[in-house]
Amino acid sequence: MATVAAKFVEQSQVPVVESGIVRSTVFPNKLRDLRRKAGYEMLTDFIRETGLKDINYTRLAKIERGQIFARPDEVIELAKLLDVEPMSLFIDTVEKDFDRESWARDHTEASLTFRGGTREDMRIGAALRIRRRELGLSTTDLKKKYGMPAATASRIENAERPFHRWPDKIRKATAKMMGGASMRDIARTVTAYEQEGRLDAMMAELFSQRSLDQRHNASLLALVQKLPGKKAEKFAAKLEKLMAEKGLVDWSANLSVVAAAGQPDIFSEDQTMPVLEGKTHDGWTLVSETKKTFTRNFEAPGIAIKLDKPVLGLGIPTSALLVFELIDRSEVKGEMVLALIDGPRVRVVSARPAGRGFKLAQVNPEWQSSLSKESSVRVAKLSQIEMA
Repeated sequence: MATVAAKFVEQSQVPVVESGIVRSTVFPNKLRDLRRKAGYEMLTDFIRETGLKDINYTRLAKIERGQIFARPDEVIELAKLLDVEPMSLFIDTVEKDFDRESWARDHTEASLTFRGGTREDMRIGAALRIRRRELGLSTTDLKKKYGMPAATASRIENAERPFHRWPDKIRKATAKMMGGASMRDIARTVTAYEQEGRLDAMMAELFSQRSLDQRHNASLLALVQKLPGKKAEKFAAKLEKLMAEKGLVDWSANLSVVAAAGQPDIFSEDQTMPVLEGKTHDGWTLVSETKKTFTRNFEAPGIAIKLDKPVLGLGIPTSALLVFELIDRSEVKGEMVLALIDGPRVRVVSARPAGRGFKLAQVNPEWQSSLSKESSVRVAKLSQIEMA
């Protein structure tokens, strides 16, 4: 594919982690230090002299550099070979003085010093994920339909290397997914998503500090919880507490539906209901009734809201009337637009499955800070949109 000058129009600057080496360092650990302390200067020495067979050199090197998480059985095996407790391999990354970037640079080989793409590569990755979801495809589906391996798609979406360094056939496959054949077509798609407001939300989901912290800590917690011993239990408890304090816990784990009698009720039982409007601050909209009314097309209690800010991006303008239907939390499945209702306050979010719960997103990543504490909110799904 010939190199084509492509102009990417940046309408806003979503706060993201620019450093590729920080984004790709997910599991800082003490493996290298413990290995050398035990007298194994090189990884090959360690593998040969200990008889390690269940972890190959490439995977072990990635674990040592913090690029991937070790499995629980691998942690236990490595600790046994080094004659230490499993938790001895861990670094307390929740401490305030821990510097992830310094650790990563100290543990990265010279030939691998540059990890991750630029902001432009991040925007291509975000656009690819938006497009993949539009097509309803998983990363594993891409191999059959576009000839792109699942691992490669994931690395592009997470901007783990500059896009121009991918093979020509991968760049062509990306352009084909975008409905074109060249870098110019990719740039056109990125710009379109940006103008619609969807790119900002995806950039925040993939690359904001909060999003990275949430993913890294959740994976670390899941690993530690599977390890034996009091030290593992203590570390897990400390990590859980920190995640709760910073609002990084999956909100749906504690979400429960509260009876209408338990809080001021803004839902209407009548088919024709008042339109609610209000001011949005920190992602919440404090609503009140207007003289306008709207007749809904469903039977369950509902609310009709007109927002003053495009919290989900420019794809749903503020002139649109959003009509939500009250549902039980168990009915939240797949990707949905939800309204979380806390008395007279409403937070409109996009939700998608993530682990055992759901990940919520708005355009501004800072507006996601308190979602994990909303155990008393009620949930409604978007059922109608009326454009002005």
